[in-house]
Amino acid sequence: MSKFRLEDFAGGAVGERIGIAIQQVYENIANPNMEAEKARKLTIELTFKPSKDDRTDVDVTAVVKTSLQPQKAISSRMIVESDGRGNILGAEWNRETMRGQMEIPAEEETTETQGKSVGVIDLQAQKRKAE
Repeated sequence: MSKFRLEDFAGGAVGERIGIAIQQVYENIANPNMEAEKARKLTIELTFKPSKDDRTDVDVTAVVKTSLQPQKAISSRMIVESDGRGNILGAEWNRETMRGQMEIPAEEETTETQGKSVGVIDLQAQKRKAE
């Protein structure tokens, strides 16, 4: 009997899967969208199941698993306010957007907006008018 060699087991299929898994780990480490300092894992699980009647007959299964890091979370900030008509609206905040002002798509023209371009609405001014 020869010595057991993992890289040659199952006609080299296990060694091939290990190589693919290691490449996945390398790519996960090199990807700038992943956490750099967190650990990655590669697990090789061999299961040996002898036959009930003949202990010289053993079924062996091999599973190669990786535990990689997920992509970093993406975050942003939103402004959520009332439009002064009872509707709550939200928009992503950015440097050009000031508190109390946000781009609101016009669903339909009202008598107040007919003939005018509806774009940025000053919600604070509308609130002052209502008071």
